[in-house]
Amino acid sequence: MTSNALRIVIISTLFAISFSPAYARIKCWTNHEGVRECGNTVPPEYAQQNTKQMNKLGVTIKETRRAKTQEELDAEDRKAAEEREKQLALQKQRESDQLLLNSFASADDIILARNGKVSSINAEISLRQSHIKKLQSNLDKILASAADMERRGQRPTEQILNDIRNVKAQIAENKRYIVAKQQEQERVKQHYGKDLIRYKKLRSKADYLAKNK
Repeated sequence: MTSNALRIVIISTLFAISFSPAYARIKCWTNHEGVRECGNTVPPEYAQQNTKQMNKLGVTIKETRRAKTQEELDAEDRKAAEEREKQLALQKQRESDQLLLNSFASADDIILARNGKVSSINAEISLRQSHIKKLQSNLDKILASAADMERRGQRPTEQILNDIRNVKAQIAENKRYIVAKQQEQERVKQHYGKDLIRYKKLRSKADYLAKNK
């Protein structure tokens, strides 16, 4: 065998040995004192760490990451849940914005819609206020009749007393209705006010993008 052939055989043998399973099982880890150690197997107390598997030449051929703790897994779950909620909120906002843009052709249309609903509620309130005036007038007459009987030394009849209670109850009910409608009117103004601000912002952004295409 020539010297060149012998050299090739030796190199091939060394190459094969360096990548043989016996040498590929060398693993490294860090002990409790922060010192890097290596061996064929990882001690149980370090099994959860990041470990590296190396060949004879010191080349890393496999790296195993440590197992995550339950606290880390829980933190990842919370982060993923927060991200899902964030994306869901963004999707809802996009849908709400698109609905707003589709519902109104201009900011003036939003103002008209608001004014229309406010006027409608005002009409209902005015109707109830008119009804209260009539009820109050009726109550005044019943009370006057009861007062006349008392001046004559007579006790008001049960019917008169029931009429007084019923009319007072109707007046109170109508007043509660008016308060509820006034609150509804305020909610309508706030709702359309927010829509108007959002609409102007969306339209301004759309116009800007259109001009800068």
